[in-house]
Amino acid sequence: MEGVATDPLDVDESFSAVVERVRNEVTMAGEDKAPAAGEYVSPFDAEEREAIMRLLRDGTYHRAAARVGEEDPELSDQ
Repeated sequence: MEGVATDPLDVDESFSAVVERVRNEVTMAGEDKAPAAGEYVSPFDAEEREAIMRLLRDGTYHRAAARVGEEDPELSDQ
């Protein structure tokens, strides 16, 4: 998948220890459970979702996004 980091991070052992300690403290306090967000319901119907997927699969979306980035460099990293 393009644009997604897949390599493992090298994390300092002392940082890892602090993260683990905080995770344990949060768990002990019962604050590690986020409330359920509920089921996602797409605002698009099946036909609209398929049209969006076609644009993604055939490269149309990526070409358009690249063109916008070329025309307005401030938008290129948005």
